[in-house]
Amino acid sequence: MLSVVIPAFNESDNIRNTIEEIKDLIEKKNLSEEYEIIVIDDHSIDNTYHIVESFNESRIRCIRLSRRSGSHIALRAGMAQAQGKAVLCISADGQDDPNVLGEMLKKWHQGAQIVWALRKQRKESFLIKWSALIFYKILAFLTNTKKSQIDLSRADFYFLDKKVVEAINYCPERNTSLLGLINWLGFKQDYVEFERRERKFGKSKWSLHTRFRLARDWIVAFSGLPLKLMSIIGLLVSSFGFLYAMFIIAYAIVGNPVQGWASIMVVILILGGMYMLMLGIVGEYLWKNLDESRRRPLYFIEKSTFKKSDE
Repeated sequence: MLSVVIPAFNESDNIRNTIEEIKDLIEKKNLSEEYEIIVIDDHSIDNTYHIVESFNESRIRCIRLSRRSGSHIALRAGMAQAQGKAVLCISADGQDDPNVLGEMLKKWHQGAQIVWALRKQRKESFLIKWSALIFYKILAFLTNTKKSQIDLSRADFYFLDKKVVEAINYCPERNTSLLGLINWLGFKQDYVEFERRERKFGKSKWSLHTRFRLARDWIVAFSGLPLKLMSIIGLLVSSFGFLYAMFIIAYAIVGNPVQGWASIMVVILILGGMYMLMLGIVGEYLWKNLDESRRRPLYFIEKSTFKKSDE
């Protein structure tokens, strides 16, 4: 059995076409004898839920979350319900091309437990393209995954073995990146390439703020290096300050005291800014740990088309 998990937020214009395309692909190419399509409505304000419900098929089901939680938590909600031996996680907007599913299944049968779908090229502005590349290079360094052959800066959707899904369900942390978690889990990984399609309706939900929050959660969840760097920077600044103090004393002894209020203020402002930045980093880690310690559920289900025997 194959499970397809689709997170959706305000995708009423796209969700029907996405479901029908995946359904036709699986059936016409006989990719799986049994399958299920699970749509997770991330508390949309349009009629996404009702459109999925209108299919009125036992293998096409929808879960509506009680509040907007983000696509990563929505995906985890779908994985918790998935019954298949493998799970395809794909977006609802139609930009991800499901026609590579056959190739992903082939890789899975050959032993890969995680198969990434990498876009052949990022058709975005120069700034976004290179900032994404630099960001993922930094992440690889911070999370000690430099030897990975997967270019996650081009990753859009993925295919997971049941063992990987179980491992994800076993990790209940709230403040994390799902892509980072999957990459961190290990297992045997492979990839396929595809051409990313243009969105037919609506606009992307990935704002600059969302991208920044993802980067922050990924770094805090999988690396303590920023905290270690704070200690190193503190030691270097203290050493520099000590040497500068010795220089001032020596200069005063020979009769040439250092003049200038501006130079002192520059040093104070630089050091003050650095201290505030360091406190902010520590505060970020403390807040994430406090949030995790509350052990609140990742999500609540407002309603679903699942029958009680299926849940």
